[in-house]
Amino acid sequence: MASAMIIQLVPVGVLINTVSDHLIKTALAAHDILNEKSFKVLAKYLLSIRTLLHRLDAREIDGNSSVVRGLQSLRDEVLKSENLVNKYKERSRISNLLNCRKTSEEIQQAIRDIGNTLSLFDLYTVEINEDVKNQLMLLESQMVHEVIRASDDMVEVSEMLTVESKRGRANRARALELLEMIACSHNIAQSPSYITRELQKFETDIEEAERRKERQEVQYMQQVMALLSQADAEMALETSRKQYLELRQDVSGSRENFAVHEPYSEFKCRLTGKVMDDPVLISNGHTYEREAILHEFAKGGLKDPITGESLRDDVLTQNHALYCTIKLWRQRNYMARILKARIELEKRNEAERVRALTDLMELCKESANDKDWIVFESLVPLILETSKSRNNELKALCFSVLTLIVKDSIHGKEKLVEAGGLKQIIRYMDRGPDVTTAAITLLSELVKTKNILEQLGQECGAILMLVTVSVRGNHPELATDIESMLDQLSYDGDSYHEENIKAMVKANWCKPFADCLHKGSQGSKLAMVKWLACFELDDNRREALVKQNVIDALVDMLKSKQFRLESPALEALRKFSFHEKSKKCIAKAGGVPLLLELLKKPQLEMKKNAAAILADLTMKHGASFLLYEDEIPIEPQKIVEVVMGNLIASLHTAENAVKVLLHLTEISDANEVIELIKGNDHGIQTFLGYIKIGTPPLRDHTIELVFNLCQKDVTVISFVMNDHDCLKALLQVIKDSLVEGSVQAFAAGILSSIPSSDDNLNRLMTTENVLPALVKMVSGKNLEGQANALGTLVRFTDSSDVQSQRSLIELDLVLSLKQVLKSGTVPAKIWACRILENISRSTTKLNREPHKWGFKLSRKTSLNCKLHKGKCSLKDCIVEAGVVPDIVEILKNQNPEVILAGLKALETLLLEENMLEDGIQILDKCKAIDQLFKLVHLDSHTCSEKCVDLLEVILRFPHMKGAYGHLVQRSLAAVSACRVPSLQQKARKLLRQLTIPS
Repeated sequence: MASAMIIQLVPVGVLINTVSDHLIKTALAAHDILNEKSFKVLAKYLLSIRTLLHRLDAREIDGNSSVVRGLQSLRDEVLKSENLVNKYKERSRISNLLNCRKTSEEIQQAIRDIGNTLSLFDLYTVEINEDVKNQLMLLESQMVHEVIRASDDMVEVSEMLTVESKRGRANRARALELLEMIACSHNIAQSPSYITRELQKFETDIEEAERRKERQEVQYMQQVMALLSQADAEMALETSRKQYLELRQDVSGSRENFAVHEPYSEFKCRLTGKVMDDPVLISNGHTYEREAILHEFAKGGLKDPITGESLRDDVLTQNHALYCTIKLWRQRNYMARILKARIELEKRNEAERVRALTDLMELCKESANDKDWIVFESLVPLILETSKSRNNELKALCFSVLTLIVKDSIHGKEKLVEAGGLKQIIRYMDRGPDVTTAAITLLSELVKTKNILEQLGQECGAILMLVTVSVRGNHPELATDIESMLDQLSYDGDSYHEENIKAMVKANWCKPFADCLHKGSQGSKLAMVKWLACFELDDNRREALVKQNVIDALVDMLKSKQFRLESPALEALRKFSFHEKSKKCIAKAGGVPLLLELLKKPQLEMKKNAAAILADLTMKHGASFLLYEDEIPIEPQKIVEVVMGNLIASLHTAENAVKVLLHLTEISDANEVIELIKGNDHGIQTFLGYIKIGTPPLRDHTIELVFNLCQKDVTVISFVMNDHDCLKALLQVIKDSLVEGSVQAFAAGILSSIPSSDDNLNRLMTTENVLPALVKMVSGKNLEGQANALGTLVRFTDSSDVQSQRSLIELDLVLSLKQVLKSGTVPAKIWACRILENISRSTTKLNREPHKWGFKLSRKTSLNCKLHKGKCSLKDCIVEAGVVPDIVEILKNQNPEVILAGLKALETLLLEENMLEDGIQILDKCKAIDQLFKLVHLDSHTCSEKCVDLLEVILRFPHMKGAYGHLVQRSLAAVSACRVPSLQQKARKLLRQLTIPS
């Protein structure tokens, strides 16, 4: 009710006048948009409506609510049309041309919307002139059904611009054709000034689109802008070419030797004495340089500075005739100097070439607008040829001149590239500081043109040379230019150039690669990561990629949860996971929890790669890098659970799963991990299964893992002892000569952990004839294998089992032990001494040769052993084998266990009463007694006691007591006061023995 009252309060006459004003204003604005048919149609309809509104009698319709409502709606729609018209009126013709279809659609909709408002007048209920009513109804019908289409010419030009802009750079003929078609579509004459003005307005349209953040539209408009700018340049170039040809013909025919003409006196300003650039007339008719006369006027006083004549005003008028004459004089001289330079460059005289290049440099600085004439004269190939000189100064000068010639000249750049300029620049880029600077400066100018930048990327060695110059650091002033070029070669603002980026990585320039992984499209990332996964990285490139945070990008791809990204990212990560710095980065980026999650996925290849990376992360570092993203350690239970799950899931992941567990058990504090492995339903039994049926390398890694477990937890040994097939498999590994030595060492280590009392293993070793293989390991170069083999063999040297001992000594074990005592590890020396001790205890039994099948076994024996006085051999007697001096030597070792084992071995020489004196003589000769009283002071009380025991036996003999008694007394003095009762008692007893006279 209220709204109805408001409508009635509005006078109809006022509304008609308001709407009429908007109609005429919008129609006139639409008429101003030249050659736009759609706007002309809109203007026609608006003027028709205005004419009919003025024929309405306001008194007849005053107070009619439907008419008032219709007029208000008409006003609103006309205002919308006015805004639409103004929007397109402010835009360049190029923008309107590109959007001709959209423009036609918007105008069509505006006309129809205005036509729909005419139906609101409800003319059937209004008493008005029937003719007006009929015309309004007809106009309404026409407008509602109006169809607006862009002209065929404009559509054709628009489509051609779209096609050519996507292609990039058009050829000269095509560019000029486009300009002609644009001009024709707007019914205006084609001229450089026209296209320049329109390009300036079009650039403003692009800025507006950027402010509206219409990214796709801006990109398209920029492509068109580049194309039309090229066309504009081609038009200017064509004009310059015609002028060049005319002047060249004139100068060639009128000047001998292309002499340069001096300027006429009229060309010079009387104030400056120089040829005028902008000659102007003052009010008395005299001519001066504009800048010079303005400076004089600024001093004060309105008069001619030369004649002193008063002037009526300070108005300056350009002396156009003189300006044109001076310009022609300059251009003719310019042309003469170019032609003369050509002659000098064609000569082989270096001085003339330098003079020509220097003059060309001056020409470029004097008249940048006319330097295309140098290109037209084909001097660019001549200068490029001159740059091949061995003279680096001349070479640098050539590049500097070429830089000035091609600066802001697409035509000049194209000619330089056509002449092989890129290859030449790259070839000489690193030929001394001056040449390098000039070459990089020239190249920086060339690559401002997109297609030349693309060609540079395709030139063999270009990227490598740029990186080399940058990395060497000899030209810090060029670093910014080089880096800018590399950035442009890798990314053009829209997409990454993958082949160029790959070449940069090969040259050890990794920043663009990292940028692509961090900011590139999914397709670019995928392509780069797949390539990286296949590329062979060296340490330098790997470290460079790590510095550029490539690992963070790869981990982010794992976080994407997209299989197409996860799979190649995993393969690429494997290139880094064994590198210590990379391990830290993977852990810090939160990669480890992701790897554990990937191990639970069904994709086999991904599980395999994830397990391999975890195996690398744990190598040499255990769980140090198994961290959450906040660097909190991941729970061992979670790690073992996931890894053990993969251990039994597939043989493909089992190998790396075993390696992870192996690395975790190699650290000193591995008890929790071992307990978790043992507590797993399939833990130890699964490992034993892989030893039995697994193939290398799974079997080999498993053997090493079980060895570690046996060393750290003796309860694991029982699992091995009770598995007959596993024992056979281990023995087979030891016997197999194709198996790696370290694996055989671990297998022997497992067996050495089994108690000697285990008859099952003893029988099995005999049955499988494994002793020769173990003795061979003792003689081998693998020190750990040497020790483990001895630990396994010791079970066959028990003095109660002469048969077993004999089977070993026949394999020349004693001679092998001689070398172990010299160069073996501490455990190997201990085992060697124990075996020698056992053999020495049985020597008298071993040298009684057994009979077999009625024959005596042939043996090389000594009929006069210094100790045993019997048929000893090198195989069964430590004296005859010459091992005693080696045992004495190891007494100098710092390890108490080695010393004790050596003492016990030497003690076997003093066991039997009838050999006692001979044994002492052997020890004395080998200087063993000197070592014994030195060892009395050892911190190891067990060793000290053993020394005292041996000295007590030795010093029973008077001659020994006389030789060593006083020395031993000094040593025992301190020992007798020790707090170990047994040692103290033995020391005091020996001291008393020494004080009793012989």
